[in-house]
Amino acid sequence: MAVREVMSMSDCNWCNIEKLSENVYAIIDKNGGWFLSNSGLIDMGSYTLIIDTQYNEKRANDIINVIKNLGLPKPGLILNTHHHGDHVWGNHVIGAPAIIHKEANNMIKTLKEIGSSIYEAFFPQLDFKGSKYTLPDIVIGDDGIVIESKYGPINVKYLGPAHTVGDLIAIVDHANTIFAGDIIFNQVTPLALDGTVLNWIKVLDKLEGISKGKKIVGGHGEVTDEKVIKLMKDYLIHIANGTKESLSNGISDPLIIAKSIGPGPLKGWSLEERIVFNVARAILDFQGKPPGEMVTNLPELATKMAKYPLK
Repeated sequence: MAVREVMSMSDCNWCNIEKLSENVYAIIDKNGGWFLSNSGLIDMGSYTLIIDTQYNEKRANDIINVIKNLGLPKPGLILNTHHHGDHVWGNHVIGAPAIIHKEANNMIKTLKEIGSSIYEAFFPQLDFKGSKYTLPDIVIGDDGIVIESKYGPINVKYLGPAHTVGDLIAIVDHANTIFAGDIIFNQVTPLALDGTVLNWIKVLDKLEGISKGKKIVGGHGEVTDEKVIKLMKDYLIHIANGTKESLSNGISDPLIIAKSIGPGPLKGWSLEERIVFNVARAILDFQGKPPGEMVTNLPELATKMAKYPLK
């Protein structure tokens, strides 16, 4: 993969800016943990397309400042890769029309009145000022959409339920880049609680087929390439196989299963304890529950996750 230019900006203390081509940039959070996600900027000629708008007012304003400092056109369009707050709660700050998948739109309608309140107790170290859902302006279906730009088309695709039920990717051929949202994590353990383990594996197969030789900007972690797809797929297969075997042996406690199988191919990635949530979602998959159907015992699962690390 070609050498890329990485920049820091004084008015974005949480991010690095990675120039992927003359017209395309990744805004990479330096941590990548809970609610600390990545964004993308694409110069469309007359305006800038923003991919995901961060989780609070400050970070969304930081994106606007980065655009100014890079000399890019003003924001004119937002693409939300899915409905999670760390990717959409800054939409109202940017103030541009937003595109989202229909399933993600349905989730926003459900969660709009709740906003960030349910997370504030769990993440007291985070600043949720200005964090809120706003309904998108453009809702697309499974066939995706092509957005034309001065420098080439942006091919927005839906590959099926994975991290959530409404994940979108953006293929930018003129930058040899895919913005994959949270279908891809890098050095940060993925989270399937709001989606599906089994179908995520299938989605990664599809992504693998279109990503060869391309740079991949995931939702969390550094810019990567197709090698991370195999790692993530191996991890999810590891979760699926370990969960299925445990269930066949009469073991259904996600914490017990998680401790018995461990992180497998993603050992050493941060937030390893998310395996408890991933096992819980795999159990729902094997029970025939549809992707995106949430567990009913989330507080109990969060407590179990805190007990996960092996001593």
